[in-house]
This record gives sequence, structure tokens and C-alpha cells, in this order.
Amino acid sequence: MKIVIALIIAASLLISCSPKVQMHLANQADVRLLPRSAKPEPKISPCYEPLSYVAHPELMPMKYIRVNFHFMNSTDGRYNMPKEEVTRYAYEWINVVNSNLEHNMKMFLPAGNKTPALPIPYRYVISPDLTVKGDSGVYYHINDTLCYAVKTGRERNISDKRIIQRYAIRDDSVMNIFVQTHQLDSIKSPTYRPDASGISLGSSVKIFGRWFERPNVWGLRGITNHELGHSLGLSHTWLGFDGCDDTPEHPNCWNKTDHPPCDTLYSDNMMDYNAHMAALTPCQIGKILLNMARIGSIQRSVIEPRWCHLDTSSTITIMDSIRWEGSADLEGNVIINSGAILEVGCRISLPAGATIKINPGGKLVVLSTGKIHNACGETWGGIMLVKEKKNSGALYLMEGAQIENTPEPLAPTP
Repeated sequence: MKIVIALIIAASLLISCSPKVQMHLANQADVRLLPRSAKPEPKISPCYEPLSYVAHPELMPMKYIRVNFHFMNSTDGRYNMPKEEVTRYAYEWINVVNSNLEHNMKMFLPAGNKTPALPIPYRYVISPDLTVKGDSGVYYHINDTLCYAVKTGRERNISDKRIIQRYAIRDDSVMNIFVQTHQLDSIKSPTYRPDASGISLGSSVKIFGRWFERPNVWGLRGITNHELGHSLGLSHTWLGFDGCDDTPEHPNCWNKTDHPPCDTLYSDNMMDYNAHMAALTPCQIGKILLNMARIGSIQRSVIEPRWCHLDTSSTITIMDSIRWEGSADLEGNVIINSGAILEVGCRISLPAGATIKINPGGKLVVLSTGKIHNACGETWGGIMLVKEKKNSGALYLMEGAQIENTPEPLAPTP
């Protein structure tokens, strides 16, 4: 009996000595106001710098870009493969396009470069129209005028948008890929090049080839990624003003040769013309992510909006002092550990129900250019402050900071 009493007393002492942990939803009374920085602001905000978007891997969840395919043919069936073949072909095609994105190649240029080959954080998915029963996202059209492409001469029509205006499906949220054959009479000309090629026209892309010959889809990876890369906001690298310092000029080498300059100075960049079209530099990846994060952009409209739904497996834990300077759409919760500081300098979206939890001694600082909200027009869970004894998580808002779509209004006011 004495042993039992002693155990009860010991347990009660242990409970009474355990620190009491409290947690509450931050409200206006918890806001600590910070004045604007006295430092002059940079000419270009970090929010618009491509390299800001590749600085933190935790802000680069995989993005899935919706596409569909349109195979154009003539009444006599000469200008493309048969209808019964195209769906399987399109799915094989997009699979090999994605295979190039799974392993970013190291840049060949400049010679001896140390340009990092960062993971490419996007993939393409064929997107059926779910409002149409049996829709596959792969379409087949008969049109004797729009079924073929001509790249040169008086009949040049590759920039013609009539095919898009007539056949595009959901082009406000899906990239439409139009598959056209070179005009058969043009192919007969010894000066005409009927190789696989294409053109980007906003959220639509045309790819030209000799589809009646059933080309191997592996040979289509480079040109498809190249043209879709234009639709994602990338320019040709050899022009010298693509907005990226890590994309060097090259001497127009398609592939390696046995003699200069193409024995050493050939490129593998996706936005050059070359036999590989596979490598993306950090700046190029950053430009794509910047465009995807820009509210109202074409590039954003074609992404599956997975940031609208909470995925607890995508929780980000802050264990040190960092500053997020690129905009991002998070898919999970954020936890700021004790002693860690998270500074938010651009737009950050959290999904409905997600929270930012600040543990004792941790700090969240939203700078004057920072904004935390829900990009889907819903309410996210707000900021949770954890307190242990006299030590608590802290929320700092600089003048100009914005926090929106929370259960409790929070603003940088006294």
C-alpha cells in the first residue's frame, strides 16, 4: 500500500513539475509591429528575380501542367495516322517528354562550367474534359485546309491561329497541342526540311512532322519540351537577351562533329536548337516558377491547382533562420521550430485548413513586401502561437505586410 501511495505522489509531482504548454490562434493583440527597413529598396524586387525561385527546394513542389492533343487529318486520311492509333500514341509521347524532365542534364556550355543541374519541378499530364463522358484528352479532326503545315514560301501557315480558334478545347486552363503533317507537296521539294519542328502560340503549341510514317516518340522529346518551354515563358538562349546570365551563346552546332567549333562547343540546352534539348539552367527553371506563381498568368492557369487542398505530408518545418524571397503556393502546413526565424518577403499561399505553427522562441516575420493568403478564395487556418512558461512564439509584421483569409484579422497596425 505504501508503494502505491508513493507512486501516486511521484506521479502527481511529475505532472505538477511538467511545463505547461499552451497554444492559441494569433489575433491582432499578438502582432508586433516593425517599421519599414531604412535600407533603400533594390531596383528589382527579389520577388521578380528568377533565382529567388530556386533558392529554397521546399518552395518547389512538383507542378503538373495540363495538356491535350489534337491530331489533324484530311478526308482521304493521308495527312496523319489513323484515329484508332492516336490516343495510345499521345500517351506514349507525353511519357517520354516527361522522361527528359526527370533527369536534368548538366550543361555542356560553356566548356568546364559548374552550372548546377537542379531538379526540374514540373511534369505534363494529359487532361480529359471530365464534363464529357468518355473524353480522353486526345482529339481527332478532319479538315482538308487546316490539316497540314507549311513552314516557308507563300503558303506559310505555321503562325496561323485559325486551327486554335476552331478546335482548341479549354485553352484557358489546358495547353492544346496540335499535331500537323507537313504539306505533302512541300515534302517532295529538295529544299524543304520536313523534320519534326513546331511553334508556340501562347497556351497552344503546333508540332509538325511526318506522322503518316509513325515516327518514334523518343525522337519527339526535345522539340516538344522546347516548344512547351516557350509557352512556359522561356526564350531562345542564343539571342543574348533571354533574361538569364547562365545560358551562354553557342556557335549554332546541332551536335558534336570531328572539327571545330562543333567538336567542343555544342549545346544541350532545351531552348537551343540541338540534338538533345534537355538541360535547363537554374535561371530558366526560376523563370518558369516565377511565371507559374504570377496570379493571372497563362502559365499559372494551366497548372493543376493542388495548392487548394491541404496535404499534411507536405508540411514544411523551419529549423534555422531563412528568408523566402520568391512567391510560392504551399500545399501543407508550416512549423517554425524553437529558435528558428522565417522571414516572408513575397506572396505565400496556404491551402484551406493549413496553419503556421510558431513554437516557443520561434519567429515569423512578414516583411513590407510579404503577403500570406489563400490563393483559392478560401480561409486558411491562421497562425498558431505556442507558449511554454514565459517563452512564446512571436509574430512580427512590418509596415506594408499583408495577411489575408485568416479566421482572425491580422494587420501591421499598432
